[in-house]
Amino acid sequence: MTRSTEPRPLLKRGDTVGVVAPGFAPPPAALRSGIQALARAGYAVRVGDHVHGLHGYFPADDSRRAADLNSMVRDPDVKAIWFARGGYGCARILPQVDWTALGRSGKTFIGYSDVTALALASLRKPGPVWLYGPVVTEIGRKHSHHQAGFARLLAGRDDRVKFRKDQVLTAGKARGRLLGGNLTVLVHLLGTRWMPSLDGAILALEDVGEETYRLDRALTHLRMSGAMDRIAGICLGRFDPPPARRRFPPDRSLKAMLLDLLGDLKVPVVYQLPFGHIPAKRVLPLGWSATLETVTRTLDLSPRPPR
Repeated sequence: MTRSTEPRPLLKRGDTVGVVAPGFAPPPAALRSGIQALARAGYAVRVGDHVHGLHGYFPADDSRRAADLNSMVRDPDVKAIWFARGGYGCARILPQVDWTALGRSGKTFIGYSDVTALALASLRKPGPVWLYGPVVTEIGRKHSHHQAGFARLLAGRDDRVKFRKDQVLTAGKARGRLLGGNLTVLVHLLGTRWMPSLDGAILALEDVGEETYRLDRALTHLRMSGAMDRIAGICLGRFDPPPARRRFPPDRSLKAMLLDLLGDLKVPVVYQLPFGHIPAKRVLPLGWSATLETVTRTLDLSPRPPR
């Protein structure tokens, strides 16, 4: 009997998508637009009970936001959980998440930025696919993400991100489990029980609105923690600074700071890859297989476990 080699889709038309908001409260108009975009894409949309609420800068208190997520995780009809927005708040609900049910769910989780806290906590062990990609409040806008690459991953197929020679900081080749997300959120998990081991991983990092010295501080903390001692490679996304930058003392260039802090790790390092808080962002399958090659200048992504 010949086994099919066709990949298993992570999400397809007709599937039910659960929308939850474990971080900041989503803007109502952007949320409606995103839900409509999901419906146009052919998904049945189920919205968490507290997504439309307002409780300070959250849509609800911690227990209710966690309850929305747990309800979607436990619902066998929900095939994917799509996060409404980022901001802040996911870390607050980590102790209340049903991690056993989440790890066994087989669902696909989609979101980025503050969602890093949930993704990394989940990826302490092998489990579901976390697609580090657009949140619901973005997808109603054109060019919120790289549609072809996202479609390939949702279909269970490999994707490839190409980069230029001038984006290579340190040459080499690495293969491993792709881990990471937002730098600031990741650094605030260090020293907690929610931080996974980065040993043997290709580390993907991005951030927004942080001046170079703040990124320097976060990366210095990450290095001093020892978490990067045995990583296989580093993929850096966009780190767009805030509009009003400090004038004195002058900031260093991003490249100079990155070379200073990461250039001696003896692993391949590339930067300015098109993922993070940018239009047309590429989607990354966190927790799954990636190969970084600076000769071919490619990052190969697979929504399947590393071999």
